[in-house]
Amino acid sequence: MTAARGNRSNLAVLSLIVAAAAGLLTAVITTTVSQLSSRDYQQRRLLSTNNNDAASPPDYNKEIDPPIKEESLIAMQFSANPYAGRDKIEMIKSGEAKLASLRLSPDSLSGATGPPGSTSYTGVYGIFCVFDDQLNKEDPAIYPTVDHMMQTSNHCIEKRYTLPLDVVVEAVASHDRRSIRNDNDRLKKLPLSGMLFHQGFSGAGLLSNALTTFDDTVVISEHAAIRDALNACDYLHNRFNSNDCSSLKHQKLVKDVISLLSRSSDSSIEHMFLKLDSASSAYIPLMRAIYPDSKWTFDYRKAEHVLAKSTEPKRSTCALKKRQPSSVMAFQALEHNVDLEELSTHEICALHLSTLVDVASREHESTGTGMLISYEDDLLQEDALIGTILPYLGLQKEIDANPSLARARVEEVLSKKANLRGIHSKDVDSQWDVGTEEHVHVSEEVRAASQLFMLNIM
Repeated sequence: MTAARGNRSNLAVLSLIVAAAAGLLTAVITTTVSQLSSRDYQQRRLLSTNNNDAASPPDYNKEIDPPIKEESLIAMQFSANPYAGRDKIEMIKSGEAKLASLRLSPDSLSGATGPPGSTSYTGVYGIFCVFDDQLNKEDPAIYPTVDHMMQTSNHCIEKRYTLPLDVVVEAVASHDRRSIRNDNDRLKKLPLSGMLFHQGFSGAGLLSNALTTFDDTVVISEHAAIRDALNACDYLHNRFNSNDCSSLKHQKLVKDVISLLSRSSDSSIEHMFLKLDSASSAYIPLMRAIYPDSKWTFDYRKAEHVLAKSTEPKRSTCALKKRQPSSVMAFQALEHNVDLEELSTHEICALHLSTLVDVASREHESTGTGMLISYEDDLLQEDALIGTILPYLGLQKEIDANPSLARARVEEVLSKKANLRGIHSKDVDSQWDVGTEEHVHVSEEVRAASQLFMLNIM
């Protein structure tokens, strides 16, 4: 009898616990759904706004996310927004908020919209946030890309702004035209002095870091918005199965993105260089068509070595090209009579890497422009950077002004690994032997794939 009462007592306690847990779960779900519904409403309201409605212009300064009570556990995980209530467009005009990335819709670059020959795109959104884009001047090995600089900003992590890119571009252009006579409000527009293309893991980071050491240069390294703009047509094809992509609108999008990034409040800067991500080398002809007077380089490496590095764990982003190939890679697959879906990871990466080299070599040979830089035969040679590569990119005057200082700065950069990647690498051993090629393990899979697709490349 006593045992039966004990069992009933235990069951009663268990029932109370289950009921309490269910009540808590219901409260959490209700709160989450409410927040998501509010966020969805705000997002749909932003997307449905008519930018040409002068009677009721869109308020781009409304916070997209609903306010969260300070005492909630969710609010405790986020820092306060120091820019709350500020005019977002004004922050962009002044250079305080900077472009971080793009978002495209299926008909963003459709040739069917607008009058024939129109270059006006629609449905392209810029993502903006506040961050220090000069951190790579302090230590280019620790902050080798724009993403690594944005990771130091709570605003970029938590409070990004999404705005129609065409609205921003027009507002900025109008502001810059009006501010020509007022130096206090004027931001300098930097010329594009050079473009650094590469296979990946082939020394472009060393070149980028060396460029950063000069006082009058700025290097924009692997910016997501440039990548998004360059591969826009291929993205629309792969993501939405659309072939409706106007080349005029595509070029206008790329120019607008780079124009926004070229604005600088530092009057001492004279040269802007772009280090593109490796996959963007597929678009060298597009960049050359837009910026025919800009110098460009392409870094490459021994086929088996670059394939081995590219397929290491956590590095094999080239495997994504199976589902997201560039148009030139898709054409290469047809030339080789292969189905991308049937290729292994090593084979996909080998085809992708060979495509990049093919694009660069064809552009170099057909136009007589560009410098093709071998990691083993050029970059690791003594004085190659200071004696040949940097002068080609237009920095001979800066080198001649103080040869010993220029050499010392470049040698200091070359003494550090170029891919430390982020603030968490500060405690990692960053030194390496200049001019010494690292040992690269080449597996049988790497060797077979490189022989299949990479035999005829440089």
